Amino acid sequence: MFLSEIHVNKPNISFVGRYAHTLPDRLPSDWEALADHLDKVEASAAIFAKAFEAQGWGEILGLCHDLGKLSDDFQVYLRNSGPASADAGAESEEPGKRVDHSTYGARFVAEAVGKTFGQLLAYCIAGHHTGLPDESSSDDATQRSTLRYKLDAAKYSIPTVVTPEIKLPALKSPLKPSPVGRVEAPFQLAFFTRMLFSCLVDADRTRTEEFCNPEQAAERSSFGAMQSRPSLAALKNQLDASLREKQKGAPSTEVNRQRAIVLEHCREGAQLAPGFFSLNVPTGGGKTLSSLAFALAHAVKYDLRRVVVAIPFTSIIEQTADVYRTALGPFAEAGLIEHHTNLQPRHDTRSNQFGTENWDAPLIVTTNVQLFESLFAYRTTPCRKLHNLANSVIVLDEAQTIPVELLKPALAALRELQLNYGCSIVLCTATQPALERRAEFEIGIEGVRSIIPDAAPLFDVLKRVEVRTLGKLPDGELALRLAQEKAALCIVNTRPHASRLYDQVAEISKPGECFHLSTWMCGAHRRTVLKMIRMRFKAKLPCRVISTQLVEAGVDLDFPVVYRAEAGFDSIAQAAGRCNREGLLALGVTYVFEAEEKPPAGLLRAAADAGKELLSKYRDPIAPEAIEAYFRLLYWIKKDSWDKCKVMDKMKFQSGRALLQFREVARAFQMIRDDQLPLLVPCYKKAEILWNKLMTASVPFVPQRELQPYLVSIRKEAMWKMQERGFVQEHESGVWLLLNRSIYSGSKGLEPASSRLDESLWGV
Repeated sequence: MFLSEIHVNKPNISFVGRYAHTLPDRLPSDWEALADHLDKVEASAAIFAKAFEAQGWGEILGLCHDLGKLSDDFQVYLRNSGPASADAGAESEEPGKRVDHSTYGARFVAEAVGKTFGQLLAYCIAGHHTGLPDESSSDDATQRSTLRYKLDAAKYSIPTVVTPEIKLPALKSPLKPSPVGRVEAPFQLAFFTRMLFSCLVDADRTRTEEFCNPEQAAERSSFGAMQSRPSLAALKNQLDASLREKQKGAPSTEVNRQRAIVLEHCREGAQLAPGFFSLNVPTGGGKTLSSLAFALAHAVKYDLRRVVVAIPFTSIIEQTADVYRTALGPFAEAGLIEHHTNLQPRHDTRSNQFGTENWDAPLIVTTNVQLFESLFAYRTTPCRKLHNLANSVIVLDEAQTIPVELLKPALAALRELQLNYGCSIVLCTATQPALERRAEFEIGIEGVRSIIPDAAPLFDVLKRVEVRTLGKLPDGELALRLAQEKAALCIVNTRPHASRLYDQVAEISKPGECFHLSTWMCGAHRRTVLKMIRMRFKAKLPCRVISTQLVEAGVDLDFPVVYRAEAGFDSIAQAAGRCNREGLLALGVTYVFEAEEKPPAGLLRAAADAGKELLSKYRDPIAPEAIEAYFRLLYWIKKDSWDKCKVMDKMKFQSGRALLQFREVARAFQMIRDDQLPLLVPCYKKAEILWNKLMTASVPFVPQRELQPYLVSIRKEAMWKMQERGFVQEHESGVWLLLNRSIYSGSKGLEPASSRLDESLWGV
């Protein structure tokens, strides 16, 4: 590549004898030459960046990222250091820990390219091990890590490198201006920089792994690379075949006829040109598989690279992935990757690990948190996968669940993915469109095309539920009402409330008639309970379920009666979707009641207050006009709340400089504010085996997919308090192990009351 065009200023300075990586117990002649490493990273970064018309940018990043390794200081360090690894070269920001080899390359491109382009490249190179830096800081404690400080030779000293003369390609910006105007220009520059950074990080790690760990690189190639995975066309054909079989065996009901119509609309809509789409289908209308059918057909039609399905709740991601696996049959194992946010062990293995590192797979099922927080991240690991979003179909399930206080930056990111990175984006809801631009919602998405031309009749035809309001309902009275129902589902707003109410209902019910569901139960436990519930339904036996809102999306339950604690109209609509789901009754009933305790402060309470305010005006809270009024009140007129954390203010352009505060942005853009830790509960034989392996240190780690069904996410504060009391123990992999099994019950999962800890530590 461009290495053939390198010219040095002095004859005694060359790439000869300069190395990028060592090998343990091997002579320098077997080490990786720096020139070879730069050439390989340049080639890969250019290919990655070509996906968004930035090949030349990728070439420069790959070529210049490790120029600092030319220094004598680094070469001495390399000879004295231990074995390299695929992540070799990580630099501590504490002086004296390692030799800084990144800052020289950042200074080189900043000067050689100059102006804004040089600065954007410098961000990437300066942070390719430690993460994207902030441009500046007024805090002395963080000032040394900023780009401005590192580019100032008078303030920040680095090892001497005689500047080589390198011929660089001419650059131009591939970015189209935002339809919102120049106000989003700094955001676009930050987004572009993060995508370039992704190309460099992935190229550097992949190429380093090839040399330092060839066995793992070979495994990645054979088990994780796109060329060894099924094509999107193969996934589409398999899904089509599965859907044909599913339709053949489906009863001839009005609900199933409407599901078939929805599917046909999705297949027809897939032929439309790439862009923004909306899919508004009532709960029970077959949205899960129909949206996937659209995405795969659209990707095949327009030669897009992958499909990413983002789901709002971690608690239901496994269920959606299981539905996909069943439909995709033999192609699911290699074709589908799950990426959860609540577990990222330091070590993992095989297909899912490789896929979650850089999303190099045809179908990704992840969470909104993982998707959006990665789009605003500064660290290397979450950013590594971002370049693979270019030219993808992104399906946002329950799109209206984006927090109101992050709407402005989140919608700016979606616009940018569509405008400059070739993505088609599907906004799925089971209610009404919430994110489209309108007079009172100026930050909304423009040009959204509805996959179903007129969804209103669909909502009328699929109306299977009557919603009735009950007013204030104490737990004792509610428990009696539930105990009198042969089959009923009750959804409340917090886990403590669900736990207490379950105890009351179970006490006045016969054994085996009452069930509890919440995220204090591990995934395997919840699946067992759901299986028991379905078996009782099939046998027409009494069945009462007390649950948190985790059942409101992605859980295929069908009750004749549903009780819902006061909530937003969208949540009420989701709860009603579990009532008479298959349309076997003339009309199901969903009761909305005011619980003894208010919903927790924050989004849930704001949504409930908005719903309560509107109930006097709209008799049916799930009617389209009521849902529209709800979103107007909660989303569209909340202008002061759209960027409550001031994310957009942390990206500016002043005096010819891009003042991009990447680390401040990442700290501000957090969809979940409470940090969670994964706890392994030995509640099944398989979980017991895994628990014993980790407890006896017979294995250093266990693959994510094996652990995931037996994990419960716990707030850090609660976990640390349990650790103080000897209830839990941390494993070196990052997973925590439950030691006191008495606090995990077979009916409710974790029971904070049994831990004798302050219940407020556990969250809602």
